Amino acid sequence: MIRKLIKFLFILALLGAAAVAGYALMFDLPAETREIVLPVTPIGQ
Repeated sequence: MIRKLIKFLFILALLGAAAVAGYALMFDLPAETREIVLPVTPIGQ
């Protein structure tokens, strides 16, 4: 009985790890990019 429970939990953990890896691969979308322009003034002027 305990052996079946451990086997079930092990398989469940493997499926969970595969699901997390699949989610990370499928939904790894690039971050939004936008141009930011900041004026730079020299020091002492």
